Amino acid sequence: MTLRPDMEPGEYLEILRRKKWVTVFSFLIVLFGALVYCVLIPDQYQSRSKILIIPPAVSEGMVRSNMNLNARDRLRAIEQDILGSSRLYGVIRETGISKLGFDGLSREDMLTRMRNGIELYIDRNTDHTVNTFVLSFLHEDPKVAQDVASRLSSLFIGENIKLREAVTQETSEFLGTQMEETRVRLERHEEKIKRYKIQYGGELPQQEQANLNRLQRLQDQIKSNSDAIAKLQDRKVFMESQISALEMNIQKGGDQDLLDGEGSGAQSNAKRLLPELASRRKKLEEVSRKFTPLHPAVVQARWDLEQIEAEIATMREEVRKGKGYSPGEAVVPQPGQQQVAHARREVQRLRGQIAQGDLDITALKRQNETASASIDEIQRKVERLPQREQEMVSLLRGYDNLKKSYDELLEKKLKANISMNLEENQKGERFQVLEPANLPSAPSKPDRLKVVGLALLGSLVIGAGGSFALEILDPTLRGSKEFRNFFEVPILACLPIIQDDKYKRGVAVRSAAITGGLISILAAYVVFLSFYGGKIRFIVQHIALSIGGKN
Repeated sequence: MTLRPDMEPGEYLEILRRKKWVTVFSFLIVLFGALVYCVLIPDQYQSRSKILIIPPAVSEGMVRSNMNLNARDRLRAIEQDILGSSRLYGVIRETGISKLGFDGLSREDMLTRMRNGIELYIDRNTDHTVNTFVLSFLHEDPKVAQDVASRLSSLFIGENIKLREAVTQETSEFLGTQMEETRVRLERHEEKIKRYKIQYGGELPQQEQANLNRLQRLQDQIKSNSDAIAKLQDRKVFMESQISALEMNIQKGGDQDLLDGEGSGAQSNAKRLLPELASRRKKLEEVSRKFTPLHPAVVQARWDLEQIEAEIATMREEVRKGKGYSPGEAVVPQPGQQQVAHARREVQRLRGQIAQGDLDITALKRQNETASASIDEIQRKVERLPQREQEMVSLLRGYDNLKKSYDELLEKKLKANISMNLEENQKGERFQVLEPANLPSAPSKPDRLKVVGLALLGSLVIGAGGSFALEILDPTLRGSKEFRNFFEVPILACLPIIQDDKYKRGVAVRSAAITGGLISILAAYVVFLSFYGGKIRFIVQHIALSIGGKN
């Protein structure tokens, strides 16, 4: 029947009373199953080893570690490494396959059972830092559990050292590789800057002041040379005027000799040559003012003048012979002749100075031309300074960035080497066994007290739930209240249960079933107790001790 919403507590108890054998059988069966489980499941002992995480001996402010993993992440990484197939199988072989009870198992089954027995528990402080962690191993043999837990503790300590050293070494090697690559790039950039400076020497920004100073010196040199040229030219004009005066005196003296000479030939030649001589001298003076001494016009005019002078000299010789001078006879020069000779020597000296002055003027003009060309070249370099400056800024920017990167890598490499030395000398963070693996005296699994408690609770839940479920499935109406819940018909009378033969047979069958069930369950209890009585007594004592210890 369906449960009414207005049922009283007594009615619920009545249902449980009617279905009491459901609760009894549920209790006996569930309890028997729990007893079988507690007896047949082998005892497993858990050995624990507590490990302390010791902070670095050297302050982090003095030497910074390269380890970028915190203690928790590092422990998980070590755990994954140790629980790997190769490492864990090595532990199995060292401990002994037979000793572990893995005879006949495949490698994968061995690894699975080992992983199921290993547990890592990390303790956390209030500030979420990790100072200790616990390693445990669960096995049926307490001594084996202790040996494996101790072995795992040693592996964790060793792997922590290897991991820290490997990280610091790899960091140092990586930084060394990066630093070497940066150094090569830096040297290439330095070579590029060097070639640029050689290629564009004199056009670099830092040479601007030197170019300006050189430009000023060249300009001063041109001015000085121009002043010197002007002075030399003034001197040349002065000396040419002196030469003209001297040559006029010489001409007067020579012409007088020719005019005083005897013979119509000399007389007529003199009249013919003297005007020509004066004309060629004047022409030489004119071209000398316009051109240099080496100019073809000056050379031709001088050669023409020398030809006329040579003819006049020949005439003078003839005049001397006509006056009675013999070749071997000493000639006493007259006062006028001495002045002419001195004037000629002076003319020759002045001409030599003029020629030297012309050479000096030519050299100074060439110097000015060279200086002017240099000034033009320097001015072009100065004009290209902004372009070179921009190019140098680009080159130096790249160089500065590479230099900065190289310096940073060098600093990091030095710190990495110090950190590596710190780890090699065992001065960094390390693990130390705080509590060695213990030899367990009592099994950790199964938790029989919990199993029995859950069995009792489960039997009650199953019994009560089964009773109410059977009540709901039973269509029988018991009493007037249940009838009124389904039918709105007035009740005239209530008939008692008719105990006929069918009813009696049903009661007998139910009684026989209950009795047979009880006998079967009790027989199972007796048989099981006869086989495992000692184990059951141990279990009962262990449960009693557990309850007493908790109380």
